[in-house]
Amino acid sequence: MNTQARPPLFSTKLVFGLTVIALGLIFLADSMRWYDAWHLLTWWPLVLAAFGLARLAQDGILSLRGHIWLVFSVAGFISQFGPWGLLERWWPVFLVWGGLIVTLRAIFPQPKRAKRPKGGSPSPIPADSCDPGTDAPQVKP
Repeated sequence: MNTQARPPLFSTKLVFGLTVIALGLIFLADSMRWYDAWHLLTWWPLVLAAFGLARLAQDGILSLRGHIWLVFSVAGFISQFGPWGLLERWWPVFLVWGGLIVTLRAIFPQPKRAKRPKGGSPSPIPADSCDPGTDAPQVKP
């Protein structure tokens, strides 16, 4: 049985892949004239919210990257669906939100994630040698 840790199911890669598939289907429906799909693109802040929620699920509730995605999502919803001028009046709320997250991260430090090696696969384990000139154990036929 394989005891390696599986990556989380809900991740930013999954969100990105599903977003590309959804965009492709939306544009396909529009190009085939089945549905006027351009008004669905007004819901673009949902994609940012999905990225933010995936980051929060991966890195924890105090993930700074997750909250940055969510801030842009909320700002997008306000600018897309809110009355004109609403974002100009409420932008200090985003500063308070960011300050609150940074303060909570200072009070409750997050565990550091282990960095993956950039070389790809790990180096192989040296095998037994059949060469008589080495100090490795000899394999007899």
